[in-house]
Amino acid sequence: MEDGTGSRPWYPPPFSIAVLDSDEYLADALCGLLRDCGFAATAFYDIVALVAAHQAKAFDAYVLDYLADWQPQSTALGDLVASIHSGAGNEPLVFILGNQIAPESTEKLRNIVMRHKVRYLLKPVRASYLVKRISEALAARAGL
Repeated sequence: MEDGTGSRPWYPPPFSIAVLDSDEYLADALCGLLRDCGFAATAFYDIVALVAAHQAKAFDAYVLDYLADWQPQSTALGDLVASIHSGAGNEPLVFILGNQIAPESTEKLRNIVMRHKVRYLLKPVRASYLVKRISEALAARAGL
């Protein structure tokens, strides 16, 4: 019998996903698709806001737009990915979206992709394809 409040303490909470994209429309659209699939998705439009949120709470997955950290000498994206992977327990999934056909040719991107277990996807990428890849990766990690 259900109490009508929507409370189901025996259900695990939905996977949480942080989406970083400097294009607010794209970030919001991707989060909407992820929420439609049952995920708890949160959009971030700048890397500083995501870093602050990550320090308060770790997410199960991260979708990071490489171009959101656009300043040439900035190491914020690399530092964020290193921080994500330095946590204890399950390593969160990290997807990096970029415009480099050969990510290994860009030193900053090569260091992130090669040093950490991240998935690199070339933009433009269909949001539905990205949602499918995230869903499959989270399901595999959950043993489904």
